[in-house]
Amino acid sequence: MSWLVILLCLYSSSGVAASKLEIGGGAFMADIPHYLGSDQSEQYIMPVPYIRYQSDELDVDRNSFTGYLWHYNNVHLDISAGVSLAVDSEDNKAREGMDDLDWVFELGPSLNYYFLGDPQASQQLYIGLFTRKAMATDFGSVTNVGWRYGPSIYFERPLLIKAGYEVTTSVRANANFADDRYLDYYYGISELDSQAERAQFNSQSGYSGADLSIGLNFDSKKYWVGGFIKYDHLAQSKQQRSPLVKQDSNISFGFGVAWKFYNKEGI
Repeated sequence: MSWLVILLCLYSSSGVAASKLEIGGGAFMADIPHYLGSDQSEQYIMPVPYIRYQSDELDVDRNSFTGYLWHYNNVHLDISAGVSLAVDSEDNKAREGMDDLDWVFELGPSLNYYFLGDPQASQQLYIGLFTRKAMATDFGSVTNVGWRYGPSIYFERPLLIKAGYEVTTSVRANANFADDRYLDYYYGISELDSQAERAQFNSQSGYSGADLSIGLNFDSKKYWVGGFIKYDHLAQSKQQRSPLVKQDSNISFGFGVAWKFYNKEGI
């Protein structure tokens, strides 16, 4: 993340009007499944940087990266990004003997219609359609692993606003679709990797599940505290019949705290 801090500082000093830049550090704990459909999960407790950057063109916070490309009235075209953690197949019984899953980074456009607010409003409600290109990397090489796309709905509102701090909540729901390359990266089983209890499997493009997440955040000038819980449902998905899918649903959750040592508004 250090390169991102430097980039944002340079971006802020290059004449682009930024409304907010916060930099800090803290710790985050999460329990996340190895992959959706896995019956094993990983617990993470780690120090993490905290970055909050907002301008008319770019918005970076603790869990998202959004670039504002174009808007007309309530319609906004944005850039969105996502990331999936790497998995060592030796740590997962279903994938034992198979290749590891690398970090997967996603980037692409999102077309959103706002019923309430706008991308920088404290209260907002929108429906959108996202499309993201996915690339897997072990930071030594990069592999194209296909596309993800689908509709989403997002709602965010402050629960409590006081002098010096605020408490906000957010809800997001997605219906997810993916092409065969993406689904085969996670759920495909080649003839070489097949076994008696792990039959060969190739997925088709199409519906890949739905998810619902809820977040709660406390934010002040010096501190941030927040958490989330997310439910993923894979029933009737294209990958459901893969022997690597051990259950039709997963629950993820996380909690973090951060101290902000740099806080500047109206840069």
